[in-house]
Amino acid sequence: MRRREKPNQAAFLLLAELLRSDRLPPITLGFIALNTIIYLELFEINYPGLGSVCLSANFLIRNRDWKRLILSHFFHGDDWHLYYNMISFSVKGRSLERRHGSVYFLFLLIIFTVCCSFMYILIELFAFYALGFTSSLSNCSVGFSAVIFALKVLTTHDLPEGTILAFNLIPVPSKYAYWAELVLISLVTPQASFAGHLAGILVGLLYIYGPLDRIINKLAQTFNQRTNRRPRFYTNNHYD
Repeated sequence: MRRREKPNQAAFLLLAELLRSDRLPPITLGFIALNTIIYLELFEINYPGLGSVCLSANFLIRNRDWKRLILSHFFHGDDWHLYYNMISFSVKGRSLERRHGSVYFLFLLIIFTVCCSFMYILIELFAFYALGFTSSLSNCSVGFSAVIFALKVLTTHDLPEGTILAFNLIPVPSKYAYWAELVLISLVTPQASFAGHLAGILVGLLYIYGPLDRIINKLAQTFNQRTNRRPRFYTNNHYD
């Protein structure tokens, strides 16, 4: 099932922004390309509709539709949803991939994608059973923003003490900027998935204060050992 034809103004703006920016490391560029290709439906394949991939507690628990755990992150509702997500991801991806290396960053994205999906389901279940939000189980979410929020926790954690302007408007302590963005985005864009963004933040905190860092590091080390390659770390100009 193919989605209806849609204007691609934001997609062209995204391309223009990326061409003007510093060279992106390969995994960051690859994930941006994947999201964009899926949205623009550039290849002649049978693309599923948003209703077939969006992440919902009902679909996952009752139908065991496990593909939604992954696919939901790579589909976007409209041009601007794609544009803002990919611009934000390009900034965070460039920083983290250069810091940790491409292999580590790839495993980071894979683990974050799966963990954000499960965290989202847990949040919706809590909202339904503990808080009485009857629509929680049927909410259906798409987009890469949960993973982006998880990455923002990582990039924000290493900022020096001080304040930054959330949305260039409101001063907040730098290390807690993602909490301010969670609230502000929900106020400015009510259709945005609060549960999805919160899931990303919680996964990011599990990385900072929990076991995810060690798990991802072990996976990257095992991959490098089995492929007989030394870790490759991306810098501004080259791999070394």
